[in-house]
Amino acid sequence: MILDKKIAHGDVIVLDGATGTEIERLGGKMDAAAWCAVANMNDPEKVQQVHEAYMRAGADVITTNTFATCRHVLAGVGLDNDTVAINQQAVKLARKARDVVAPSRPVAIAGSMSNTVAWQPGFISPDPRFIPSERQETANYREMANTLADSGVDFLILEMMLDIDHASRALEAAVATGLPVWVGVSCSLEDDGAVVGWDLATQGRITADHTPPLPLPLDEIIDALQKIGGDVFGIMHSTVEATTPGLQVLCERWTGPVMAYPEATCSAQPPTDQTDRLPPPSFLDSGNVSPEIFAEACRGWIDQGVQIIGGCCGTTIEHMQAMIDRLPAQVGDRLPVG
Repeated sequence: MILDKKIAHGDVIVLDGATGTEIERLGGKMDAAAWCAVANMNDPEKVQQVHEAYMRAGADVITTNTFATCRHVLAGVGLDNDTVAINQQAVKLARKARDVVAPSRPVAIAGSMSNTVAWQPGFISPDPRFIPSERQETANYREMANTLADSGVDFLILEMMLDIDHASRALEAAVATGLPVWVGVSCSLEDDGAVVGWDLATQGRITADHTPPLPLPLDEIIDALQKIGGDVFGIMHSTVEATTPGLQVLCERWTGPVMAYPEATCSAQPPTDQTDRLPPPSFLDSGNVSPEIFAEACRGWIDQGVQIIGGCCGTTIEHMQAMIDRLPAQVGDRLPVG
């Protein structure tokens, strides 16, 4: 993989920031069930624009707009028969952006996979009509992993892994492609100080008839996934506050390269028509994390040994530029005194 030398030398690797929320910020169309998946076909120029902006800022990795493009998610908007084409288009847009901005620089394309589901409009609860069986889910992950690999991504990045069962199916499919696999685990910090897989019940916008499963301890999730495979593990789509203890748990159990890319939680004004409400950009209703605070936190994690750094939902080009301006060349380097 084109970043192998950087990883081996201990160089800091810069991931991009948010994809979906940046597409939306540029005016791209979002969908209540499949979030940013529809933008690959409806707003391809905006998807490409986001990729190009992150590379111009200095990103070493751009992530395909495929967080929500698995077959059972696209079924929620009647696009399941277009699954392969939508994923191919996402990779094509990322490759095209790289050809425009960084034809001679080693920028890697990460094929994003998640275990998200089709949402009920206005909520982050699954639509029961489109919840796949275990067999269907496994087949869908294999289809997606193989499509991304065949379309030319450099590696696969699993995003928002927050349990064992669903995450294991996705990871098994990714590992089977033979590509490098980076595993992004999302976590929450409970009131009692426990670090658990991302706790859906605390995030709001849950339907009255949906009872989310109890979150598992983060260490159990990491232990289970490590047994399957993965070349990099990290904490992502977690608040800045939860990322630090999450990384502590991870580093007690994982000795390979570590990544971190938290969200910068942001507020969303609820529309007046409840049926048309979209989940807020970060899935949360909380205050913004400024680019300066975000950059300071990222620098702290690098100083503690994190090698791969970036941002998730709500992080903008401004967040990433502020972060990049503060980064050392290698893990362990320090800012000059004065």
